[in-house]
Amino acid sequence: MPATPATPPAPPPAQGPYAVPDARGGRLRAPVGLATALTVLFALVIASDACTLYADWNLHSLMERMLADSAAVSDAELDRGTRLTGLVGTVHGNAVIVTGIVFIIWFHRVRTNAEAFAPGADKLKTGWAIGAWFIPFANLWLPYRIAVTTWGSSTPSAADGGYRRFPLTLVNLWWGLFVLSKLLGWYGGRAYSSAESAEAVRDAALTMLAGDAFDLVAAVLAVLFVRRLTAMQHARAAQGPAAAAVQGGL
Repeated sequence: MPATPATPPAPPPAQGPYAVPDARGGRLRAPVGLATALTVLFALVIASDACTLYADWNLHSLMERMLADSAAVSDAELDRGTRLTGLVGTVHGNAVIVTGIVFIIWFHRVRTNAEAFAPGADKLKTGWAIGAWFIPFANLWLPYRIAVTTWGSSTPSAADGGYRRFPLTLVNLWWGLFVLSKLLGWYGGRAYSSAESAEAVRDAALTMLAGDAFDLVAAVLAVLFVRRLTAMQHARAAQGPAAAAVQGGL
């Protein structure tokens, strides 16, 4: 009786980033899609920042002219300047809210991935990657702390398997300018709301101008931070065995 031909073995599954379960059974979720969305959203924030910078400069200029000559600025021109400031402030605020929501989702995802890469490296639970943003005063420090530990845990090895250093310069610059922009924006906004003279409005506009300038630079650095950390995790996952099965496409 003729021998039954042996069934050829199935080809091994394609391996790639996030394709190998780690020893703890952890699972990673690819952050690339969120990073792409954030690139677009931060571009909108940067564009709205540019508009607020113009509105702040325009308001400051109007107040300077009024202080030099009270008749130099008409009521209509003053009204247009204040309405422009309010309009661009609203647009910018909405852009920041939407971007912030997506950023926190991405931040939690990369923090969860980092836990699979380096279990226990951060003593805070992964849920703090969300909660840390909503605690007054602590939100000036805790998210940065989580970002630093996530950055370190996500660092891929060098080609020879040795340690590969990724300096924290980008993280430090982004967070420093982000916090500075928020503090100046908060102070300038309060000063503008309570201003009762052209001089007070001028000074508030100058503070808001500085805050929006820092915010624009911080937004650019945030894009670089998101893309760099996402690329680091992609490379780290490709090096196995700490990677895990992906839940969601790249």
